[in-house]
Amino acid sequence: MNPPANDWSVGQAREMYHIDRWGAGYYDINTAGRVVAKPLPGDDTAVELSAVIAAAQKRDLDGPLLIRFQDILRHCVKSLCTAFDEAIARNGYEGRYRGVFPIKVNELREVVEEVMDAGADNEFGLEVGSKAELFAALALQDLSNALLICNGYKDADFIRTALTGTRLGKQVILVIEKLEELDQILRVAKREGVQPQLGIRLRLLSRSTGKWADSGGEDAKFGLNTAQLMAALERLRAEGWEGSLRLLHSHIGSQVPDILTVRKAVQEAARFYAKVRKEGFPVEYLDVGGGLAVDYDGSRAAFESSANYSQREYTDDLVQTIGEVCHAEAVPHPNIVSESGRAIAAHHSVLVVQVFGANSKAQRTRLKYGEDEHPLVQTLLKIRRNL
Repeated sequence: MNPPANDWSVGQAREMYHIDRWGAGYYDINTAGRVVAKPLPGDDTAVELSAVIAAAQKRDLDGPLLIRFQDILRHCVKSLCTAFDEAIARNGYEGRYRGVFPIKVNELREVVEEVMDAGADNEFGLEVGSKAELFAALALQDLSNALLICNGYKDADFIRTALTGTRLGKQVILVIEKLEELDQILRVAKREGVQPQLGIRLRLLSRSTGKWADSGGEDAKFGLNTAQLMAALERLRAEGWEGSLRLLHSHIGSQVPDILTVRKAVQEAARFYAKVRKEGFPVEYLDVGGGLAVDYDGSRAAFESSANYSQREYTDDLVQTIGEVCHAEAVPHPNIVSESGRAIAAHHSVLVVQVFGANSKAQRTRLKYGEDEHPLVQTLLKIRRNL
């Protein structure tokens, strides 16, 4: 039961709404009791959302309103890159981190350009899944070493466009998600006279839970199983194009709430990488896909709307697990690629909608409890405080 308004504090509001958890340092409640955005964590700058809404109303802009904070977007990119760089340094890892941003997460030009600019020092790239996204990425991406990873359905026009990017010196990687795609890519590449840069999506046995559980497991729609992977490798070897295979990709869901699931999947993918390297294919990149979860409800639990791990735990587990497998298998450490679009873009935008109605409950008297309560009552109070 909520206490009366005159007995309500900012601290109680923070505790009730868990804003210090799901807000991730970007959102808070100020001393006036208003929600504020903090575009620069660690800085005193704070923007009252109510002030932004009032300014919009003066311009005759009615809700729903989507408010975007570019500084938060930039900070999320830099925070992710820094977390990976620090994990690599802590674990003595010999590869680099090379992130990519899936354009489908947010196709606004301002968002894509901000992500690329913020991640320029880490040569942050893009991931596309359609011809429209591919055209946009080729036009926007100006870093010669940044990756442009092509997933999704690939017809002859898509493949030709990707090969044009390769001819222009861009790092365009066509990811084979179904075995039949390989024949079509090789056919178009020979006709165009361009040796393609290829990746292969692995169908891992590991799978997540929740809405995106079907992205992994042996019944997953996309990815090559072990037999299909060996067939693809033999085909590339027969063509003399072993050097074309540059990346192995896996993806078990865009919101993986349990860190143990992440670790298990990455370990399996790293084993595949090690075996492919031993087959004589100089793969440089291991793409762990998406999965870095956002704690939407602030529960910090392994629920589909939350996560039981921090960004540091995520990066440390990835780097450590891949490094351990590579050390055991005596193969070079790959550069790590992630497609963490959700974690990058989720916090930077706020959707504001009008209140059309409200349900109210009769105000009841708040009971006061002291230290001399019955032990059972004290136990119940302790449980309530920790919910």
